[in-house]
Amino acid sequence: MRHSSQNIVLVLDDRESTSDEVRSLVGHRRYGSIILKRQALSDRFKAALPAWCATRLFHLRNADDLPALRASLESSGHDTVLCVIAGRAGFSDPERLRQLCERIPYAEEDFTDRLYKPLLVFMRNPHRLVEQWEAFCAAPLHQWGQAWQSSQRLQSLQPLDLANIRDFLTFMHGATPARHFNALSADAHYFTKSSADRDKMRAEYTFYQLVPESMQSWLVQPFDFREDRNGASYRMLRYYLADAALQWVHGAFDAESFEAFIERLLFVLNERPRRPCTKAASAAAARTLFVDKLTARCAQFLDSAEGKRINMLAASASPALDLERQLARFRGLYERLARGFESDYMAVGHGDPCFSNILYDQQRYLLKLIDPKGATTEADLWTHPLYDICKVSHSVLGDYDFINSGLYRVGFTDSNDLLLHLEHTNHPALKQQFLRQLRKLGIDPRVVRLGEASLFLSMLPLHSDHPNKVMAFMLRARQILDEVEHDKAS
Repeated sequence: MRHSSQNIVLVLDDRESTSDEVRSLVGHRRYGSIILKRQALSDRFKAALPAWCATRLFHLRNADDLPALRASLESSGHDTVLCVIAGRAGFSDPERLRQLCERIPYAEEDFTDRLYKPLLVFMRNPHRLVEQWEAFCAAPLHQWGQAWQSSQRLQSLQPLDLANIRDFLTFMHGATPARHFNALSADAHYFTKSSADRDKMRAEYTFYQLVPESMQSWLVQPFDFREDRNGASYRMLRYYLADAALQWVHGAFDAESFEAFIERLLFVLNERPRRPCTKAASAAAARTLFVDKLTARCAQFLDSAEGKRINMLAASASPALDLERQLARFRGLYERLARGFESDYMAVGHGDPCFSNILYDQQRYLLKLIDPKGATTEADLWTHPLYDICKVSHSVLGDYDFINSGLYRVGFTDSNDLLLHLEHTNHPALKQQFLRQLRKLGIDPRVVRLGEASLFLSMLPLHSDHPNKVMAFMLRARQILDEVEHDKAS
């Protein structure tokens, strides 16, 4: 017998808060509000459903959503069926979820995905749930202790249980969107990173062998380098750790845990091997990284049709956002603070220690850096010591990971000026902790923030396929330049 799609009730039961272990990574929230690749898990779930499910779906977030579901079930006829899916169910392959929904109209027996605490329950008679309504109001089906022995076991789809830390980390391992030229795959024991850019892969692989032993302990060791005409790859041991970006944007750090994390991270950067140099040499290195690179990237952006279009749109709303105007403003501030970039040494550089490249366990204080920029010779290891610091600050003070995760809005002020809104929780207080740590190391926050502005504007041509993100980067750079110019960056 085939059930009409109009007689199918689909429920996403997202009333449960994250488990203790998962809460340490994403804070106290519903599973459906966790962000994966710029999308809330509940939105990701809905996007995977067939079109006909849109009018048949009940998304339960709290007790206020229950009466509408009960009314629908009580008024349903004998040919109505019910499928309840837990908000903590993780579907690694959304296509498999869509296929399951397409088969629901043909289901002839009750089924669940597991005998105890099922994450997916199908009932041919939804009135059974109404009969147990008091218990359902008290707890979702996946929290009930009974065995579902009268139901068949679903074999075609086994959702991950996101309340289980191993399943959660397996599901979220690609939480930060990979760059278009990289691919990352995983099994239970290893990550495999591959790219068509063979030189880049080789540089990342050899970086570990070239860095001094004192720094190797903070890195994940690559091995099994391979290359062919299609590209290159290497493998790494899989650590079941979340990256710091996931924890940061979800508000999982409190004052105590962030203090421990940032102290450890800055210790790693401060203890990097050093090589003496003249102040003139360090100043030249800084100018190459922060000024010359930025100038070339801005030219690249404005030479493209999409870059011209985005810049014109931004400048028409807020003239100060015009990229050439921002570049000129940056250069002026750089000349004012140029002495702050002078140093008497160079340091071994990771090259990109943004939060998405830092694996961290709050309970065990375990920190590992991944995805270095790379090196093929010993000379390639050395860089200006402030560059990696600016990359960290880019995440902490600059809110890069919020923008990269889509946790922002671009709107207008009452005077029609463009405005960037970010979804912070306790982050302002944590930013002050970071600033205190910088001062303890004798680092001028204004110089670091200026470096951040360079990083934001340098990224524009790399993200021109996401115009809203580019606009957010331009707005954030302008805010930072305002703070530096008016001495509010520290």
